[in-house]
Amino acid sequence: MRAVRLAFIMFLAAAGTLFAAKEFRVGFVGYDQVIAKYEGAVEAKQEMDTVRLNYEAKAESLRSDYERAKDEYESQQLTLSEEGKRAKNAEVDQRKRRYDGYVADVYGKGGLIDQRYKELIAPIVAKIDSAVARLSADEGFALILDASKSGIVYADAGLDLTQRVIDDLNREFGPIAPTVSGKKVYALMPVYNSNDLAAQDFVGRDIRDFVYGLVKAQPNVDMIANSKVDQQLQSYGLQGQQIVIDKALDAGRSLDADYVVFGSATKQDRRILFELSIADVRLGTLLKTEKGVADRPEDLPQQVGTVVRVLLAAVGRP
Repeated sequence: MRAVRLAFIMFLAAAGTLFAAKEFRVGFVGYDQVIAKYEGAVEAKQEMDTVRLNYEAKAESLRSDYERAKDEYESQQLTLSEEGKRAKNAEVDQRKRRYDGYVADVYGKGGLIDQRYKELIAPIVAKIDSAVARLSADEGFALILDASKSGIVYADAGLDLTQRVIDDLNREFGPIAPTVSGKKVYALMPVYNSNDLAAQDFVGRDIRDFVYGLVKAQPNVDMIANSKVDQQLQSYGLQGQQIVIDKALDAGRSLDADYVVFGSATKQDRRILFELSIADVRLGTLLKTEKGVADRPEDLPQQVGTVVRVLLAAVGRP
């Protein structure tokens, strides 16, 4: 483990020079966690559990035979002749060799358990590798580590890509379908405060609250709770960051939303400038971006309402 960490540190030191001219993005994926939560691995894991139980039952039977022969020898040795002792001792040795050999064949490195695991799990790992490769290519990661092997003891939450890989893989098992009763599902991303004054006065939070209430009031609409949206963004390491179209769509797919709304805001003295966008998650397209201006904080609800009506009109119907 120590050698792995040292090698990783040396690699990063070298990479710092090699990639000094451009951004060097690093992330990690917990393959063990992905396998545990990937729905496509359920059948393979169930079969692996059955295989283990069968091997364990056989090993326990051979161990019991050995223990029984050993107990018999120890209880009878005072009454056995020398020839009887040799015969009984040979029987004990034979049963122990049989048990030890079975354990080595099954549980040893490269044994039957390892072989069966590779047969069942190798295709799963290959799918995970493909998902990781897609993520790396799409977002320009130079290095993605397997956390189950690399001995990572600390990393910023934003570097953990595990949940994103799980969501990507499980998408095939959760086909996008129409929502119940024809309702459309909206997910509202946090509105990013683009300057200190906006952050200080919680402008983004207020705009988000206004938008949530306005969209929720529309007919045939279901809103995903903001807390659930925030939790999903946190799992992606995006909490507190400005959400752009690609990130909004990723989060929307994970939340099984039909539409996502996202945006940003700034405040200059009493004047608030904001921009909101709406995207169709199913189609993966940006439908509309609209800007708004409130000359006074008191005007903000009205101006947000005007922008939201424009965004909903771009959808055609809620």
